[in-house]
Amino acid sequence: MADTYRQAIREDAQITTQLSVEEMVIGKAKYTADAVPSRDLLYAYPIASPVAHGVIRNIDLSKAKEVDGVAGVFTAADIPGQNGIGVEEREEEPLFTEEELNYIGQPIGMVVASSEETARYAASLVDIEYSELEPILTIDQALEKNSLLDEPLVVERGDIEAGFRESAHIIEGVLESGAQDHVYLETNRAVAVPEYGRGIKVYSATQGVTDVQGVCANVLGVSHSEVEVELLRVGGAFGGKERGGTMWAAMAALACSLTGRVVSLILSRQDDFRWTGKRHPFKTEYKVGFDSKGKIQAYYVELNANGGAYKDFTIPIVERAMLGIDGPYKYDNVKIIGRGCKTHLPENTAFRGFGAPQAAFVREYVIEEIAAFLKKERHEVERINFYKEGSVTPYGQRVYEVSSEKLLDNLLDVSDYARLKQEDRVFNSNNEYLKRGLGFLPIKYGIAFTATFLNQGNALVWVYADGSISLNHGGVEMGQGLHTKVAYVVAKTLGVSMKRIRSESTNTKRIGSVASTAASSGTDINGYAAYLAAVKIKEEMRRAAAEFLKEKYDLTPWAEGIEFKNDKWWDRRATDLVHSFEELADYCYFNRYNLGAQAHYATPGLFYDKKTGVGTPFSYFVFGHALVHVEVDTLTGESKILDAFILHEGGEILNENIDRGQIVGGFMQGYGLCTMEEIPISGEGRNLADTMSTYKVPAFDDQPDNLYVKLIPSENMHASIFGSKGIGEPPLLYGLATYFAIKDAIESISDHKKKSVLKNPATPEQIVLAAEGMRQEE
Repeated sequence: MADTYRQAIREDAQITTQLSVEEMVIGKAKYTADAVPSRDLLYAYPIASPVAHGVIRNIDLSKAKEVDGVAGVFTAADIPGQNGIGVEEREEEPLFTEEELNYIGQPIGMVVASSEETARYAASLVDIEYSELEPILTIDQALEKNSLLDEPLVVERGDIEAGFRESAHIIEGVLESGAQDHVYLETNRAVAVPEYGRGIKVYSATQGVTDVQGVCANVLGVSHSEVEVELLRVGGAFGGKERGGTMWAAMAALACSLTGRVVSLILSRQDDFRWTGKRHPFKTEYKVGFDSKGKIQAYYVELNANGGAYKDFTIPIVERAMLGIDGPYKYDNVKIIGRGCKTHLPENTAFRGFGAPQAAFVREYVIEEIAAFLKKERHEVERINFYKEGSVTPYGQRVYEVSSEKLLDNLLDVSDYARLKQEDRVFNSNNEYLKRGLGFLPIKYGIAFTATFLNQGNALVWVYADGSISLNHGGVEMGQGLHTKVAYVVAKTLGVSMKRIRSESTNTKRIGSVASTAASSGTDINGYAAYLAAVKIKEEMRRAAAEFLKEKYDLTPWAEGIEFKNDKWWDRRATDLVHSFEELADYCYFNRYNLGAQAHYATPGLFYDKKTGVGTPFSYFVFGHALVHVEVDTLTGESKILDAFILHEGGEILNENIDRGQIVGGFMQGYGLCTMEEIPISGEGRNLADTMSTYKVPAFDDQPDNLYVKLIPSENMHASIFGSKGIGEPPLLYGLATYFAIKDAIESISDHKKKSVLKNPATPEQIVLAAEGMRQEE
């Protein structure tokens, strides 16, 4: 058996470390709250709705205004621009609600004061008179009342009715998956600073600087050019700050504009838990027909998501779930319906995977059901349904460079699956309450924003006279190593070492109109833009080098023959004449060559029509497969991972250390999603898991000792910059294998003669209930 993940990391001396890693480890790294130390700093705090649904009758601000240290109390009436921060249509969601209350914590206004404590205290004194209404909180309630955020979406292919008629067997059921909090280390925050004229500079913890810029400008009633957004890094996001940070940035900018002073807004951990959107809970109905070998012949599914009070990204997330319900499996006759349900909760938002985990849970549950019904090995059912080269998805995109079967064969081999399964049989027969199980999770994950216009990026690169390099791009560094990868692209293109490159802050004055850093496409988009900019500079430096050699050695100019490598350059005709990169940079400056370049990249070949459910929404697909081995105490409900094996096909890998970190982190986040992270909501619409003592996330000791991760390099025509593939989101799905391993362990109680009713997430409580159900006689 191969070495564990930890051993593999220790043995790999070739891996490039991440930029800024030292300052992050020793605590010197700067984040949003560190941006502007100021004696004149004010603090903003929201006036929050106390109920999930109601109508405002009157608001009395007088007591709050009288508190010593309060600089202002503001509501919608004080907004100079538009009171709108919606995604597709600004007016769809107000910054400050004026009449209708739609979730607990919805901002009605804000207090700005000399300290956080004063602002919080004054906000508690605001007297809100309201009439409370019955809230819609669940998917079932929303469907019953037809409370939807938009019209249902449909994707279909083939003849679903004929498929069911020709199926030897049909299974159907209902599945639910719950919410998940992002639990980023840095809570939502923003600092706004007044600039000359009407200008405002906003330091925002966001994944989307362009969105923050646009919303702030809209609220302030100024042009985009008068709002500058900047950030150095974000302390974790996982999708929660793709849109989640925009509201708080707009409030800080508004307070800054109205007071003329620097304003900071920082959510406490508890407020962040209570007031921000989560991963969407889904309720899914499915009906699947298949033949006696397990080949799926008809697939009908309805995906219903709890979107919360406003649209946010709910419709694109439902759409992404619909496009991911196939995963690595081919369905010839399929109909997929997706709905975003409107409820009286904070609007749920982007989360790593963007609908794919909810879809993966459904499709893999179906595979398990088919295997159990036919009494086949689960991986046999996988294999017979895998996509083949050139197959067509339900939405009409062809699938190329399919590696699912090879990955499965490799996984069965490296895990020694047959031995593990046999050992589990023996262990389970000898232990009444401790049980062991195995769970699989294969992936085929599409990379790109399904909204085609978002697949674009910009970069600006400067080479200075001393040979040092400034790199600007529109991507946000949030711990995923984006700056390191993009810097590597530039270094490789110019033939220089990484130490020459300084990755600058993300700033809308230097880089405008960029997509959020999301959809696992940060390196694809920003890396390609940086590459194109570096190529422009390289061609300019080649021309200069040819002239340099003509002047110094009387060589006939041949720009095409100039090579750059290891901080040196030379003419291929005279390899003994080697010069330094900085010498050429200095020559370029004094001879007026342009060593700055801006470039724009738009991912080619993408389009998707959500009305017809047809298109090519993805640039390429990522393939992988995982196997998880667990032990479950069916008396206490405790479970632990004994072994985990992950094979991930990553194209031409730019940085193995970063990619391994993404795989392990994603796996553990997916593990938390399906085993311990749950958010109970009271009948009044209140989040009951609003502290780290009531919301459990995986800890260091939850990571299995034997975590085998193999990054499989591959030469792909269908990939991105230098043949690499996106890494951020796909690995989260591997963690869901833990749920199926636990389910397998529980069903061993009846020697797999009965089906468990294990709910998701498989918390200790649910494990005990499922185990007791297995022990009950029919």
